[in-house]
Amino acid sequence: MVNMKNVIGIVNFHTSPELSPLTDSRPIGSTSFLGRYALVDFALSNFCNSGISNVGVLIKNHQRSILKHLGSMDSWVKNTKIGKMSVMINEDAISGKEANTDLNNIRANDWILYDTTASYVVIAPAHILASIDFRPILEEHIANHDKITLIATMIENPSKAYLGEEIIHTDKEGFVTDVEDNDGHVRKPSLCSMDAMIINRTILADMMHQYGPRNPLLDLKTLMYRAALEENYRVRVYEFKGYSRCFDSFKHYMDYSNELLDKETFDGLFHPDWPIYTLTHDTPPAIYGEDADVSNSFIANGSVIEGTVINSIISRNVKIAKGAVVKNSIIFSTSKIGEGAVVENALVDKYAIVTRSHNVCGKEDDPLYIGQGVIL
Repeated sequence: MVNMKNVIGIVNFHTSPELSPLTDSRPIGSTSFLGRYALVDFALSNFCNSGISNVGVLIKNHQRSILKHLGSMDSWVKNTKIGKMSVMINEDAISGKEANTDLNNIRANDWILYDTTASYVVIAPAHILASIDFRPILEEHIANHDKITLIATMIENPSKAYLGEEIIHTDKEGFVTDVEDNDGHVRKPSLCSMDAMIINRTILADMMHQYGPRNPLLDLKTLMYRAALEENYRVRVYEFKGYSRCFDSFKHYMDYSNELLDKETFDGLFHPDWPIYTLTHDTPPAIYGEDADVSNSFIANGSVIEGTVINSIISRNVKIAKGAVVKNSIIFSTSKIGEGAVVENALVDKYAIVTRSHNVCGKEDDPLYIGQGVIL
C-alpha cells in the first residue's frame, strides 16, 4: 500500500491548448463545464480521492480566472491539517511567452524539489477529462522500480481526437521507444499521451539539473521524452482504459459536454464512489415556470426556466424567458435569453443577453460562440 503522504500532486495548466475565443480570458481548465464544474475540478478531485493531500497548481496565465475558481482551495483537500494546495506562478516569466514554461515555473517554486521529503510527483493536466485513481498506478510504478511512468490511453482514430498530444510507441515491456506529434495524420488505433505522469522527485531534480543549463526554455514534456530517448531514463507507459476526453478544440468542448447528456456516457465518467468536488455557491434551487418545457438537459442551481430547453446545459443564475427556445446549446452563468428568442447549436458566455425574439443559431458541425457580456 502506497503511503500517499509521500506523494505530491501537480496540476499543470501550461500544457492546456488555447481554444479561442472561449479561452481568450480564461484557460480551458477554469472554464465552466456541465453548468456547475470547471474542467480542473476533475484533476483536483482525482488527487483528493486518491489520497494525495499536498497539491500544487502550475499557472501559466489568466491567474485571475483560476484563483477565482479555486477560492480558499479547501474544496479539494480532505484533511486541511496535513494537506495543502499551493498556487505556483513564475512571476518573472509570466509576461514572456518563451520563458513561461512549466519547468521554469517549477524552478521558481523549487520547494517541490528541495523542501519536501516526498518521493514521488504525480503530474496531471487541466484539459483532459477522466476519473483516474492514481493509487494502483503508483503501486505498479514502485513495484517495478520505475523512474518515470507516463499515463496514456488507446485512441481508435487519433486524427479525430487527442490532437496536439503525442502518439506513443512502446516495446514489449511497455517502455517508450518513440514519440510523434498527433497532428491528425494517423488514423489507426494508437496510444496517446494523457499528459499525466509519475516521476520520482529526485529523478526530476537530476533531469532538470542535467538538461536545464543546456536549454533554459525547455518544457517538462520535452525534457521527459528527450531523457527517455537519448539518455535511457526508461519511461514506462501505463495504459488507462476508462472514459477520457482531450479538450483540444472549441468544437470538441461542445461535443464532449453534450455527449454527457447520455446516461451511459455520463456513468463512464461519474462514479458513485468517486465524487467530483467543486467550489460551491450559495444559490437557491432552479425555478421552473408553468410553461417550462425541459428535456434531456442539465440545469444548474439559481436558474429560472420559463421557456423550452432541449439537449442543453444551463449554468447557474441563467434566465430563460417565456416562449424562448434553447436547443443543443450551452448557456454560461448569469446570462439571459429573452422572450421568444431562439438559441440553437451555440455557446452563450457569461453575462450575455439575447434579447426578445432574437435568433442565435449555429450549425451542428460549426457551433456559434456569443462572447462574454455581449448583448444581442
